[in-house]
Amino acid sequence: MHRGFALLDVISPCVTFNDHEGSTKSYLHTREIARTAVFKDFVPEEKEIIAVVEQEVTRVNLHGGNQVSLLKVNDHYDPANRSAAATYVRQRQEKGEIATGLLYINDDLPDFHETSGTVDRPLASLDYETLNPGSKKLKEIQKAWS
Repeated sequence: MHRGFALLDVISPCVTFNDHEGSTKSYLHTREIARTAVFKDFVPEEKEIIAVVEQEVTRVNLHGGNQVSLLKVNDHYDPANRSAAATYVRQRQEKGEIATGLLYINDDLPDFHETSGTVDRPLASLDYETLNPGSKKLKEIQKAWS
């Protein structure tokens, strides 16, 4: 929705979100390429944790008894000041807190679409042949990037 770079911190600790057949981020795919992702094969089903984080520290109890302290940046926070943003995040970390929200923005930088040459349309609106051009085209793309 804007040009440039933005750093947002949104807490979503679901480790099984992409754990489905065909995902390159699943536990199975990770095992198949022989990289250790986790040392646990089973994640028990638990009740969803929902927290409303305001501009004061919100402590959230996690399953297993751990706790995280979250803090939403306030209305006076300046996300355009890179140095101040880094200092703010570091100060929060030293207090054991996690800052959430828009932490840094720089609209002078080129955006992801410019640097990556992505398509103008949402991927969900593209037809199958465009999204999956076949192994020959994939080899051409890989050769161009090597």
